[in-house]
Amino acid sequence: MRCMSPSDSVPTDTPTVEPEAGRAELRRAAFLKAAREVFLEHGYEAASMAEIVRRAGGSLSTLYAQFGGKKGLFEAMIDARVSELTTQMQLELAAHAPLREGLTRIGEDFLFRQVQPENVNFFRLMVAQAKKFPEMAEAWSKRAQEAVRRALAGYLEDRVAAGEIRIGNAEQAASIYFDLLRSRMQFRTLLMPSYVPTDQEVREQVARAVKVFIGGIAAVN
Repeated sequence: MRCMSPSDSVPTDTPTVEPEAGRAELRRAAFLKAAREVFLEHGYEAASMAEIVRRAGGSLSTLYAQFGGKKGLFEAMIDARVSELTTQMQLELAAHAPLREGLTRIGEDFLFRQVQPENVNFFRLMVAQAKKFPEMAEAWSKRAQEAVRRALAGYLEDRVAAGEIRIGNAEQAASIYFDLLRSRMQFRTLLMPSYVPTDQEVREQVARAVKVFIGGIAAVN
């Protein structure tokens, strides 16, 4: 029996062509990564679209075609951040995870991300420029904070339907849980650049937040 050679199974005259949509998505991701770096380094006003293109590759015309300008690029960067923050919540909802286990995994994923130096610096940027660029702060509030709160509310409503917990207003309950998670830890990371919480500190903070939330949310909702 003759063994097939590589030339028997793969025609040598058939080039591998990356789909146009795939190239566009890779370029978009590169633009967003470069934009995040440039916004953090220079602030919103001084951020240069040309510098973003220099770091990401591509062209200014492609950047403007995909995002429409600096504001659109900034909003797309926020949306990408929301996608990262809500992934775990969507997983727990899809799995109909029991409340304590689901809240713990959601809380750890959320808080670990919140205290990463790059994310802390991004939050500092938002606060520092909110007065001069109120539309930027408003975009952050509406596109990020509200979206993340709604994502957690969806999981909580699933747990209400399962009879695990009694909640009158799921979005309000989600806000309370996030407040319990961040509390003093996020405040310290914002004011003390040398402070980086350990993994154990994050897990202990989440465990306390879950315990307080489950034990007391029915009383305030």
